[in-house]
Amino acid sequence: MAGSQLEQWQAAEPEQNQPLRDPATAAAITLAPSSVLAPPLRRPRWQWGLAIAAALAAIGGLGWLVWWFLLRIPPRPYVLDLSPSQSQYAIAQGESPRLSWQVSQPGQVQTMLLRGYAPDGTLVFGPETYDLTEGVPVSLLPYCDQTGRLLTCRDVPLDLRQPGQYRFELTLLPDIALNLPPVQAESSLVTVADLPQPTVIELAPEQVIYSEAGTQVSAATADLAPPVTDAGIRVSWIVSHPEGLKDLLLVVKRPDGTTLGGRRFTLRSPDNPTKVTLPEELKPFCQLKDQLICQGVPSGMMAVGQYQFELTPVPVNLGDSPLPAAKQSEVVNIQPRPVRIASFTINGREAEPKYLVPVEPGQRIPGFQVAWRVEGGSTAKVELLPSPGTVGLQGSLSMPLPPSGTTTVTLRVTDGQNPPLLRAVTFETFNPRPNPPVILNPGASAPNGSGSNGSGSNGSGPSAPATQPATPAPRRDPLGDSLRNSDTAPASPLPDIQNQPPEDLDLNF
Repeated sequence: MAGSQLEQWQAAEPEQNQPLRDPATAAAITLAPSSVLAPPLRRPRWQWGLAIAAALAAIGGLGWLVWWFLLRIPPRPYVLDLSPSQSQYAIAQGESPRLSWQVSQPGQVQTMLLRGYAPDGTLVFGPETYDLTEGVPVSLLPYCDQTGRLLTCRDVPLDLRQPGQYRFELTLLPDIALNLPPVQAESSLVTVADLPQPTVIELAPEQVIYSEAGTQVSAATADLAPPVTDAGIRVSWIVSHPEGLKDLLLVVKRPDGTTLGGRRFTLRSPDNPTKVTLPEELKPFCQLKDQLICQGVPSGMMAVGQYQFELTPVPVNLGDSPLPAAKQSEVVNIQPRPVRIASFTINGREAEPKYLVPVEPGQRIPGFQVAWRVEGGSTAKVELLPSPGTVGLQGSLSMPLPPSGTTTVTLRVTDGQNPPLLRAVTFETFNPRPNPPVILNPGASAPNGSGSNGSGSNGSGPSAPATQPATPAPRRDPLGDSLRNSDTAPASPLPDIQNQPPEDLDLNF
């Protein structure tokens, strides 16, 4: 082996062009070990730096893992912001409070609770519960966005329409495994303005006086009021602040307070109760602007009588409060149609005030036929007195006469308000041939012929005339009209009742 090393050394020597050394030194070098002869190798410093850094990183990572799993306290969630979108809301404009909030570490939150309190601490809203175990709940998806470690919700609407002032509180309930206390945050004060109170400014009928339906008004009856139509009395009104209206209640009463009926008009649509709309029955008569103005609304009241209307506004936020005061109208009077006796006849002829009826002894007592026709309205009442009493507006009756005496028949017509109209007829029956009176002459003989005048019984002197029946003096008709059929009597306005055949007089009742 030494020879081979020597050969290698000799072969390399010419290439290096080094000077020759003495043999002893060369032999010593040749026989020495290479590890002793070659200088030690050194690593670069940067490699040592990398090794040191790797060792430190390993130690640090191990410590971080120990801290993360054993010593680290999980981060607590916080409400970074809770504020209303604006400080005031107006119910009149259909507004409701809206809240915005921002929560850190939503992954550590199991449930959110939202409450609303009055200034005195009374709970007036909620609690609204939002479950965050599965992420953002469906009800908050339109308003909330979760990015990284932040949950941001903007303009979340709250169903709160009661007027007043409120503070809202958001409570975070962390995951139960974290054993952390709840986190709460409170908003600033929010004011919900009440709707203005609606008020009936004016309530008036279209007319104060009507005539009954069907009354004919002409030049001769120009003083009559226009008749009421099938729509009845029409009323008009003005209501302020209609945005606060829920209903309108129209009540009809008598002047003494008796309620006849009422009608409710609903001004809130079931599809959108936050908006005021006109019902179909009011659209032809009303305008809804800053005020509710209605003109000529038909009430349907068309019967004769007196009426008074009341209009009550029912506000939206009435609750348990009593209804506002009603507005009353003037008293409206529907006057009856004027009544008129168009005809009143006895046996087909216009009735006279009085009739004298001769009745022969032993003959049939005549009767008479009375007929009438009255013009009037629904309140017209016709009576035939003394009997049969109330009758229709038109009709006829056969009425008997007593053997002697006076009979008066009265037609009485009234409209229920004004003084009645009267037509009376008097019948007086009498014997046209009473027994003739006997006139006694003092100088005449006795009825048996044995009597004499004052000269005596010798029969001398002129004899007295025999007793003769006196001619009855003509009976005087008190009123100048008689039912007797004579040549000297004035013309009778009626047929001869005495000589009429019985079948022409219906005396059966």
